[in-house]
Amino acid sequence: MKNNDSAEKIIKKVLIGDLSISKYSVLSEWLKRDNVVVELSTESNDLIEKIGSQHFDVCVVNWLLGGIGPFELLRKIRSESLNQQLKLMVISRQVHKVNIQNAILAGANDFVAEPFENEVLLKRIIYHFGPQRTVDSDSYEMKPLLELNELDMVNLSLEISERLSRTERGKEHSVFYEALSRIGELTGSNRTSLIITDVASESGVVLASSDDPSFHDFPILLKQYPEIQHVVYSGRFVLIPDVSNSTLTQNLSKKVKSISIGSLMVFPVRFQNEVIGVLMIRRPKASEIPSHDRLRILQAIANNMAAQSNIQVLLRKIYSERKESLP
Repeated sequence: MKNNDSAEKIIKKVLIGDLSISKYSVLSEWLKRDNVVVELSTESNDLIEKIGSQHFDVCVVNWLLGGIGPFELLRKIRSESLNQQLKLMVISRQVHKVNIQNAILAGANDFVAEPFENEVLLKRIIYHFGPQRTVDSDSYEMKPLLELNELDMVNLSLEISERLSRTERGKEHSVFYEALSRIGELTGSNRTSLIITDVASESGVVLASSDDPSFHDFPILLKQYPEIQHVVYSGRFVLIPDVSNSTLTQNLSKKVKSISIGSLMVFPVRFQNEVIGVLMIRRPKASEIPSHDRLRILQAIANNMAAQSNIQVLLRKIYSERKESLP
């Protein structure tokens, strides 16, 4: 982390709850160097008392802190917190889909597998410091369009659905590429990507990207993309109108040198009520959040591509299981 404007930086506060706090010593030192206040707790009642008497930006808590059940602990933290916008992160070795989903329902924003790398956990905490806006995509999906001024987007959604329904299995990449390219044109994006992954997975696969027709089936490690993990876990789409205002994303231009990134939108891709990936839209300049209608249609387009994406996931799962069973 770099302290670019320490005089103007607002002090952040992090509360960490775990039976063993020694494993957070390096992380705590890194945070403190960047003017972040870190408090530690080894007991659930003490943690809840602190969360109810002080304003914290992020709370990192071990699933098995003890005292009360894990889901009750999360609900208690959420209900007692002075900060209604508190970002709650769960640390656990029990990285199972049902645990992640139940933790999110109980009030968690994030779920980090243990043992963790200090740099990975640091990035996730910094991400939650950022000004990203999360939106309940369910509420958008259920609302009608307010105006009929998005005809191009509606036509694109219908076209994608029709094209995919007529595409042979295994030949979807060209349709994905064309669809992502059109989305890019209509949203002012210089890179739009379709990525598949699973809630409990540590990796994902970029199925297609709008800036290169030959780029597909590219594996990525999700620990490098906390915004993707956040969307997959929560089912909410993430909107970052200006990446330069986020401590984590302000250096994206240094990490991704092939394109300029000014704003970011990440939508969940669903199939049969499961989030199986994301639609990521990067734009070259800081941009206003699109209208309700445009967000609504973008989410519908993401879900339109979900069925074919799910076929790819199942095929990879079968292949992986067969490969692991070989002597």
